[in-house]
Amino acid sequence: MINSQTYVFPPKSDQKPGDIPLGECINDTTGLFFGFDCWELFFLDEPAHDEVESRPDSLDSRMQQTWYTNGMLWGASGTAVWVDGELKAGIAWFAVQPKINGAGKVEGQVKQQGYLALANNNLTMPAIAVGANGKGAIAFTVMGEDYYPSAGYATINANGSVGPIHIAAAGLGPDDGFTSYKAFVGDPPRTRWGDYGAAVTDGTSIWIASEYIAQTCTLTQYLTGAIGSCGGTRTALANWATRISQLTP
Repeated sequence: MINSQTYVFPPKSDQKPGDIPLGECINDTTGLFFGFDCWELFFLDEPAHDEVESRPDSLDSRMQQTWYTNGMLWGASGTAVWVDGELKAGIAWFAVQPKINGAGKVEGQVKQQGYLALANNNLTMPAIAVGANGKGAIAFTVMGEDYYPSAGYATINANGSVGPIHIAAAGLGPDDGFTSYKAFVGDPPRTRWGDYGAAVTDGTSIWIASEYIAQTCTLTQYLTGAIGSCGGTRTALANWATRISQLTP
């Protein structure tokens, strides 16, 4: 164990309001689906019609991955941050120099560390990679008052400083998956998010991947054509996507 900056479990992430057709389908009692209530597509017993836009899970303080290069071990985890008067989910990052001491035991020292935060928004599910040239990137999801769930990143320069924050792909609507709703998973729901964040080096380039929402549609569009597909842009029970980007920091 070594000392570092403080990090704590992040709060759930709020997201910009928008259309949530699956949630609206559960709430429907108007006979919108050819005279049937929309909820009857999924349930035999009538659910409570009180679903709301979700607060996606920001994970916890575990690291999705670490990266070793030039004698330094890099990592990033979720944390709570107090930014512009609000408690949000943010990122704590670390660069640790590991070694084996004279007694054959593993030691380490934090050489650089810091936080990433964005006012009015949350940064979640970080993944980090650093190239042999000392340059790297942290990939993550951005969501909050200003953004639907979006794929974001920050670069790491050769002297180890991190930032600024960039948007690789802006989200088009809120998360609207079955884990967001009490009728499917119980109360309270815990919206699953971000299992597929990753970063990897490729010569002087870095490939990053983060979950985001690449589509949006209304309940009427959700019930038109292939039910639940919104023109082939989602499945009936989920609408997340993965953005893969190549960077040259």
